[in-house]
This record gives sequence, structure tokens and C-alpha cells, in this order.
Amino acid sequence: MGVKTGYIGVDHHHRDPYFAIASGLGVDITAVCEPGRRIDLENLAAMDERPDEITTESQEVADLVAGASVYENPHRLLTEGDIEVVWITYRNDETPSIVETAVDEGIHVISEKPIGRTAADLEGIAKRANESGITVSPTTFYRANPVTMDLRDRVRDGFFGDVWTVQGRFNASQLSYRNTEHYIYDQATSRGGSLQWIGPHWVDMIPWVLDDPISEVNARFHRTDEVDIEAGAVLQFETEGGVLGTYHTGYYLSERGKDTHLGIYGTDAQARTPVHHDSLQHEPTVPLELTADHHDWSGAPRRTIDYEFSYDRFPAWGDYVRDYFKSFFDGYETGDVPATVDDAVQLLRVLDAAYESDDRGGWIEVAE
Repeated sequence: MGVKTGYIGVDHHHRDPYFAIASGLGVDITAVCEPGRRIDLENLAAMDERPDEITTESQEVADLVAGASVYENPHRLLTEGDIEVVWITYRNDETPSIVETAVDEGIHVISEKPIGRTAADLEGIAKRANESGITVSPTTFYRANPVTMDLRDRVRDGFFGDVWTVQGRFNASQLSYRNTEHYIYDQATSRGGSLQWIGPHWVDMIPWVLDDPISEVNARFHRTDEVDIEAGAVLQFETEGGVLGTYHTGYYLSERGKDTHLGIYGTDAQARTPVHHDSLQHEPTVPLELTADHHDWSGAPRRTIDYEFSYDRFPAWGDYVRDYFKSFFDGYETGDVPATVDDAVQLLRVLDAAYESDDRGGWIEVAE
């Protein structure tokens, strides 16, 4: 018997690959819930029409949760479901109350980022979770990406010297490729669009790589008549250590796939990399290009490391996503997980500042 886990938010485009990850990790999904609707497990079919780029790979989804109890009310699942962990992929406006019930019931949580619309939604719950020893973790899985782990180690080792600036870009397919009737594209439910959904990955990852929190943000959004959330966003930011940065994200591409870039520029070295591809792009490797002014690099000051990612266990992004979840399930009992509820709160505080900046104009300090 694996970790007894409840899954809340079955009508979500990450469900199928997450079910497959659970099966591969020996996680036993013993209860499922789509709030307000009773799911017919026997006829649960793979999501072949997805709201974004994640593919299904023709999995027999029903087999992955065969025998699970079905709930319409997520709070009843938590109070009656006999589970150790709850895995949540549900709407931003209602997820915090579900997490709160889980904390009250002593159930650990892995939840789709950012676990709320605003930091205020999560701050009190985070405090209670920490006091109770309950692990609540967001799905900020770039912390398990081999390239970002390498860069974080280099920053900590002083490879870059003083980091001056960082540049990030994460663009994904246009809204025309997506089911914009889904709740993740609704302002009242989610608060925002590209910055609130795909944006959090790198808003978390960049300061994590730098080991230096974002302290101030200046943001502008690109809006469209198609939906009431932003289609794209550009952020300027400064970290507590004085690093200046930019981040560009949006639903812009006229093809399925991703357009990504991370650049780090320091006094002693620079790095450029797409960080990852995905299986749709059929790239053989992910390059990390490094240029360094170090004595032991003088014979070859420019070097490229090619990372050959595997996609066998999570075809849509790369198997490092599976590794992120393995780390969570290995460490949730002790709290030794890749990202904590405090990290989720900090992420939401940066997003709060960005949305306030777009609304009011100018630079906004990130709340402490």
C-alpha cells in the first residue's frame, strides 16, 4: 500500500499526467473529488482536448484511480476519506479553504501553484500549517529542473561573482489553442491570466536560483477582448541584494510549445539557457551556455553543457517534474520538500505587487 492520497480537482488539464505520476510513485489515490459534481470513475476518459500543451499519451485514466471513493464535497473528502495527503488541482479562489480544512484534519497538501488568488488568502493558513507541522507545498517544479539546480549551485559557489542582472522569458501558445471557458481563464476565479498561471513558475524559479528574494516590482499587462484576464505581462524587478531583472510571459505563440530563455549576467561570468524544452518541440538537448572570466577557464572561456532530458515519465515537460513530486512524497512527513507554504506565500506577494503595479502604475514594494 502506497501513500493514501485524495485528489481534488478532476476537471483540470494536469490531471492525467499527475495520475500517471502518482501511479509510478506508488501513491495510492483512494479518493477523488470534482467539487459540485459526482465523477463516474468507470467512464473517466483521457483529456484529449487539453486547455494547453500537455498531452495525454492515450493513458487509461480510469485504471489509475480504480476503486477510489468519489466525493462531490472536497471538505467531506478530507474529513471522511482516510487519507494522509491531498493532491489539489483546483481553482485559485476556493483552494485556500480546502487547504485550511486539510490543515485542521492533519492532512499534508501538495497543490497546484499558486494556492490562492492573493497572499492574504494563504498567510493565515500558512501560519497554522507551520505551527501544526503540516506540510503544504506548491507545484513549483522548476526547482527540480537539472539546469536551474546547476545554476543555483553556481550562484552559491560565487561562479558569477556579483550578479548584476537577470533576464527571463516564458511564452506559451495563444489563447486560441486553449479552452478559455475553463475557470483558469476567469478573472473572478483566478485573479489573472498568464502571470497568475504560467508566470508563477519563473517568478518562483528566478529568485530561487539567485537565492535572493524579489523586493520590488514594476509591471505592465497586455489585455485582450477574448478573455477578462491578461494575455501577457512584462515585469521589471529588483531583488533584496540589488539584482535588476526583467521577466516576459504570455499566451503569444502561434504554435503549440514554449518559448523560453534565462540569462544571468555577473561580474565574473554569464549564462544563457532555455532552461527546458518539451516533448512537442523534439529538441535533442537543452543547452546551458556559459562564459567565464576565471583563471582555470582561460583556455576555453566559452563552454556549453548539453542536458539530454528524459520524457518517459512526464512527456509534456520532462521527467524532472516526476522527480519534484517524488521529493515531496519522500519528505512531506518531515517537511523536507522542494518548496514550502512559505515559498507559496512569497510567490503570491510578488504577484500581488505586480497586479498592484499594473493597476496603479510605478514600482511597488513586495510585502514582507
